[in-house]
Amino acid sequence: MKAVFKHIRTFGKFSISLPVALTAYTGYVLFDQSLSLEGLLVAVGIFFLSAGASALNQLQERKLDALMKRTSDRPLPSGLIDVKIALLVIIAFLAVGTLALLPFGWQAVFWGWMGVFWYNVIYTPMKRWSAFSVFPGAVVGAIPPIAGWMAAGGSILDPRIHFLALFFFLGQMPHFWLLVLKYGDQYRKAGFPVITDVLSKEQINRINLVWFLATFISALFLPVFHVINNKPVVWLIAISTIVMMAWSVRITLQVHKDGQAIHLRKMFVYFNSFYLWVMILIYADQF
Repeated sequence: MKAVFKHIRTFGKFSISLPVALTAYTGYVLFDQSLSLEGLLVAVGIFFLSAGASALNQLQERKLDALMKRTSDRPLPSGLIDVKIALLVIIAFLAVGTLALLPFGWQAVFWGWMGVFWYNVIYTPMKRWSAFSVFPGAVVGAIPPIAGWMAAGGSILDPRIHFLALFFFLGQMPHFWLLVLKYGDQYRKAGFPVITDVLSKEQINRINLVWFLATFISALFLPVFHVINNKPVVWLIAISTIVMMAWSVRITLQVHKDGQAIHLRKMFVYFNSFYLWVMILIYADQF
């Protein structure tokens, strides 16, 4: 049973689906102005839709996954589950996610499924055509907070949710390019066009720094758009953002001096931890 759960967890990329669910909860909290249990149900819905999208992506790319070391041990390419079982698991994920969102109305379901559509119908095929697929792919990261906001009863015309979605959109760029820098050779072997075929690693590092800084600077505007209002929380976001900006310049210089290999994991962990920290601050702003 433990082994079965492990395969299902890997198939649904639970380690990725959980932070995706948290971004949806952030959108819900932003409009609802409370840490409600209803918002957690929305997060559960987005979690399972994300798991379904991730599993469907693995079904779509199972032959390509078999060619890369980092993905060859996934359930489908390794033969741990077959296509029929995979389809049943995908349907179960998507059905549970949809049922969890139904009490919040058709707009919540629509935006939840918009994420699935964009990831599996737009982004997944585009990855095989262009090294710049990260730009439309980054839209996927902006959709869950919108789904949470709409589930809470918010308006799509409210500038607060647009800015929050922009904040999450910006972070998708360095997140993806750090993965390409680490696994570019494997992507290339599988036939994916990679950004390192177009730009040098030094150029990518400089561009990555720009995206780092853009993301951190955008966090400073969260109080301006009334995403965060509590003064102590505003000070915390300002101080942590300035610290991260200094860190990003320092780590980029270290990469230029020492090479990428020894710093990539640190960059990936620190950058994504900043997003978790900002979400925690948005939750804390409700007290």
